[in-house]
Amino acid sequence: MQQGFPITITADDRFSSSLKPLLAQLEMWINFQALKADWYGNEEHVLTFDFTLVRSLAEKAEHLTSAQADTQEKNENGEGRAAAALEKSWRAELGYAYQYDDTSLTTTAFIAVDDLVQGGVGIEQGIKARLIAVVNSIAHQHGLIALSE
Repeated sequence: MQQGFPITITADDRFSSSLKPLLAQLEMWINFQALKADWYGNEEHVLTFDFTLVRSLAEKAEHLTSAQADTQEKNENGEGRAAAALEKSWRAELGYAYQYDDTSLTTTAFIAVDDLVQGGVGIEQGIKARLIAVVNSIAHQHGLIALSE
């Protein structure tokens, strides 16, 4: 049975499929960086990351706020008390937003690219910087070695 990488990178369906080679390259690169830093040494404590490239975070703002509103509504109705304990809030920074679930060690993240294109920043380097920022913020909580570009 083939197991996938702990860090995956996909693109929103609004992107062209021609982006797939770049996504595969970035995915291999970041997983290799994590392997070099010995993030996978303890098989029972492997952090997973699901990254999705989006044009802008504004596109996903409704998704981020509706997920929080659904949880809040369940809590106000007295339902989902377990959900209240596991409520996961989104953390938004310039160019990316993520949510970490400490019960499953999984991070879901959106990486925006429109501002990189408009700013004239190398898109690959800009994406790498955002990937690194997200993974390092979670890795720090677990005492793992920070990755670098």
